[in-house]
Amino acid sequence: MRVTRLQVISLCILVCFIFLACGTVASVRPVGEGNKSLAFSIAGPVAPVYDVKMPIPYSVLRYRLGLTDDTDLHFGLHPTIALFADLGVDVGLTKHFVRNNGMRPGVSTGLSLYGFYHFGDGSSARLYPCVTLIATYDVSKRFPVFYLGAESMIQFTEPYLVPVFLVGGQLALSSRLTLGLEAKWYAPFESGDDRVVEYVITPLGQGAVGFAVGVAYAFQGRQP
Repeated sequence: MRVTRLQVISLCILVCFIFLACGTVASVRPVGEGNKSLAFSIAGPVAPVYDVKMPIPYSVLRYRLGLTDDTDLHFGLHPTIALFADLGVDVGLTKHFVRNNGMRPGVSTGLSLYGFYHFGDGSSARLYPCVTLIATYDVSKRFPVFYLGAESMIQFTEPYLVPVFLVGGQLALSSRLTLGLEAKWYAPFESGDDRVVEYVITPLGQGAVGFAVGVAYAFQGRQP
């Protein structure tokens, strides 16, 4: 049976949907009380997409609002899976507990709830909590932040946790526009072999490595 381009892309999107941690981290630095930002990112594990080795193109559009100088609310839409009759949204809070000071990193934690609904035959709804822990370092005005950390989806069947290790950075394109880049190691404690999709980068045969890129626009320029 001949596999079409659409079938291959659909399968890859489904795999990225299972990983959940696609797109860049929702909140790395606080936007500040009353400030707002809008971010669009694309990410996924590297796999052959119609014979081209590339990160699976899963997209997320997120809006952030600063509730306080240290707490952000975020709401996200997942446009890519909408092409396949699926609705994907996420909502959550990020608390920035400690600011970076020299060698001491800034520390933040986030809690999100992901919801997915499939329309049509076999309609179904799924909810997944996700927790995030991030350490940040301020580098320079041009390179405002470097960060590393982990996030994990929580499932109600085994495996109960699906962790993702990540490292990333942000580049200031202007006073309000920021470019974000991330490298992710998806499911590092699970075998990367014998999967539906053949992953390209599987360190020590575990999980899959992927990449994320995103742009964010701040509606207000005040720094918290």
